Amino acid sequence: MLGSDQDWMDTCAVIGQKSRVAPELKILKLSDEFGQYTLVLQCSACGHERHAQPHALARLCGWDASIEQVTRRLRCSKCGKKQCSWRAYPPSKPRGHSSLPR
Repeated sequence: MLGSDQDWMDTCAVIGQKSRVAPELKILKLSDEFGQYTLVLQCSACGHERHAQPHALARLCGWDASIEQVTRRLRCSKCGKKQCSWRAYPPSKPRGHSSLPR
């Protein structure tokens, strides 16, 4: 079925299967994307990882605070160092959730 010049990924695209890759979020401030994302904060020194909601951080720093300003203020609860890196991912629907009426 596959030719020598086609890869299996090309075949999936031709058939019309959708990929499950999440869209990239462009977040600079806590208020971006209306706060509908989850932040993963990781200590660069010891690797400790914590998930945080932007609503909780906005209560401390304000919605207009940039993510870089917020992460500079954070301290690791394991080792106590201020070496925090972050990444954000969009919310996912719970399993079995449907927005269609029954």
